[in-house]
Amino acid sequence: MKKPHVVCLGGGTGQFMVLSGLKNQDVELSSVVSIADNGGSTGILRDELGVLPPGDIRQCLVALATGDKLLRQLFTYRFHEGSLSGHNFGNLFLSVLEKVTGDPISAVQAAQRILNVKGTVIPASAVPANLYAELSNGTVLEGERAVDDKQPDQPAIRRCFLSPTVQANPEALDAIRQADLVVIGPGDLYTSLIPVLLVGGVKETLAARTGKTCYVVNLVTKPGQIQTPQASAFVSVINQYLLPGSLTDVLVNVGVPQEPVLDRYRSVGELFVSDDLGSWQEPQVHRVDCLAAATPEPVQGDSLTRSLIRHDPEKLAAAIIKILHPKT
Repeated sequence: MKKPHVVCLGGGTGQFMVLSGLKNQDVELSSVVSIADNGGSTGILRDELGVLPPGDIRQCLVALATGDKLLRQLFTYRFHEGSLSGHNFGNLFLSVLEKVTGDPISAVQAAQRILNVKGTVIPASAVPANLYAELSNGTVLEGERAVDDKQPDQPAIRRCFLSPTVQANPEALDAIRQADLVVIGPGDLYTSLIPVLLVGGVKETLAARTGKTCYVVNLVTKPGQIQTPQASAFVSVINQYLLPGSLTDVLVNVGVPQEPVLDRYRSVGELFVSDDLGSWQEPQVHRVDCLAAATPEPVQGDSLTRSLIRHDPEKLAAAIIKILHPKT
């Protein structure tokens, strides 16, 4: 019997979490990954070597890896001293592999064999692109890092676009066409999810298919991005960038973190997202406690700010499987 095909769209920590959980489910799994990242180690390697941004791709490869544990640890190792401080070994490896193979798609395919990946990791495009955000006052932010920078008093984002415009990797479009369920997120709206939807051909292919398309709502807001801590605001933005298609399902968390953790987020202007979706019928709303119980420890040498409130991979995967098989 053919396994159902689940395709996850996005990047960053959210994509790592959902893939880590779904890897243990009986599904055919594909990850279509953002190619607009320009922060941290990834940004340096992209600028200096001209490679496809390796960071999000590396996280997805590690999430789906089934090979030797030491090899997975090697791919996540981050240097914290010397001239390589801040760089991740996996990012360096993928960048060198792209130079050796001659193209980024072949490099990712080779890395999949090395890590014995369960599923397929597919860059959204074979060509890197820069993310731009036009604010309501007309200011244009250049680069994912600039869009992601936390500015509490920043005007709202009016629209996002990629430059140069890039066409989707044909393998990514094939995976989306064949998917029984496409999962968008979890992940930062404007820096992990929307960059994938902006790649030429992606939203059109999503609109043309008949399978389900589910959005996993973010857990917290980000200053300068979505200001309203309500799930409906996030759903509205995703549907805007999905046009002419739309979501069929929304997965929203109903668990609540401990107050000290929430206080840490409030202190930097980030608010926990509440469920205001009421009795929505379209898209269908699924409410589950998806919060991870443990707070992640900081990684030595990592220059980027990472989230403390995260989805639990196993809870998230179980909820997604119920959307795929609602009668089981």
